[in-house]
Amino acid sequence: MGVVILGGGPCGLTAAWDLARNGVKVTVIEKEDAVGGLCKTVRRGPYQFDLGGHRFISSDRALVEDIKNLMGHRLLTRQRKSVIMFKDRQYDYPINISDVIANSSFRENARFLGGYMAGRLKLRKSAAPEGSFERWVDERFGRPLNLMFFKQYTEKLWGVPASNLSSDWAGQRISLISALDAVAKSMLKGRFAPRTYAVSYLYPAGGIGEIFERMRDGIERLGGTVITGARVEKLIIRNGEVRAVGMNRRGADMEVEGSRFLSTIPLDELAQLASTNTADIKLPWRALRFLNITLDGVENLSENTWMYTPDADIIMTRIQEPKRRSPESAPEGRTSVMVEIPCNMGDATWRMEDGALLERVLNDLARLGFNLRRNVTGCFSTCASHAYPRYDMGYRKKVDGALSAISTLRNLDTAGRQGLFKYVFMDTAMLMGRKWASDYLGGSRFEIRMDDNGRAGVIETRSVAA
Repeated sequence: MGVVILGGGPCGLTAAWDLARNGVKVTVIEKEDAVGGLCKTVRRGPYQFDLGGHRFISSDRALVEDIKNLMGHRLLTRQRKSVIMFKDRQYDYPINISDVIANSSFRENARFLGGYMAGRLKLRKSAAPEGSFERWVDERFGRPLNLMFFKQYTEKLWGVPASNLSSDWAGQRISLISALDAVAKSMLKGRFAPRTYAVSYLYPAGGIGEIFERMRDGIERLGGTVITGARVEKLIIRNGEVRAVGMNRRGADMEVEGSRFLSTIPLDELAQLASTNTADIKLPWRALRFLNITLDGVENLSENTWMYTPDADIIMTRIQEPKRRSPESAPEGRTSVMVEIPCNMGDATWRMEDGALLERVLNDLARLGFNLRRNVTGCFSTCASHAYPRYDMGYRKKVDGALSAISTLRNLDTAGRQGLFKYVFMDTAMLMGRKWASDYLGGSRFEIRMDDNGRAGVIETRSVAA
């Protein structure tokens, strides 16, 4: 009967690709009409937009070589340059302490240094709860730097107070141990710097989704099946094993049988399919809405790959110009801009009409120095309902409950960002899929070991990008 994989994103497709290349019959079920999951590319006429900003780098040389062979000349080497735009100033991203000092007044620098020393020496106890993101940053960077850079952006991104977020998220996404560490790391150059500091990366000319479109094509050439536009609605379970998956594809009910199953769909959704006793397991996800704007009369918006906007009264958290990643993202002589707007599925921002959202975005861009109103030729939204797993205080208990419900089924595993409720990078999700396929081919049961920073089996000390 073969292997059935739920979800056609980086984890699921990488697993399927490896299995198909080893002669295994595999079926992938993806609810969207296009593959790639959070890493798909949407094309409108001569423009292309990813769901957010992506790049391919990895510490795993075998994976890098595999993707190079898959993509050939379509894989470009690009340079990263990112900035933080905050209160009429621009700062380097990642935070470079010497840059912060140069852009701040003597009084501000004195506050930063005093706050940092107080935090590190614990002379001033943080008022934030033990184990919270807010306390984690207070103790490593000091309260003034936290208030300036981290707290506003964090609360804007997640939609909850920083004191309500677990410090687990900080360990996964802020790879600085302290402000002194920031000074040292700001001096690191080349491929031996941690991934946050990698200045070069690989990127497909046709958008990040081109990697997974080519994987899909390879799977199908080898006899595998990739079903898109199909929503999984039930698991057919007998004697402690999944026998088939029930799904609805464009109004038609279908079933796909299998002997082994890998899920990469949201963990709580899988738990509810796997057990009748998990109705109360609802994990907190943060959604993203992307407003994609096409422009004429302007060839280049900036030289930056990413522009971060921590100010609470600016609606977006990041601004990106797709052309900085690939020249194929916009026609010659034109460009485009994409803004990332955090929200919750179904809230006012999620439901806002494109025209109203465009008006708000153009006003905010003008405040940042980008007066583009006369250049706009069109816009459209794309959305990701489960973009980020949100690590609320105490979230691990709910995650453990969901994993416990799934563990009763002997031939079902879960992996990936959404499947494990882990805030991991694209390449880590791909490596999870690769590990699952390897374990299956070797006849062993899949087991992912997560380190303290949420990285699966690979602690990334260097990034391979070329």
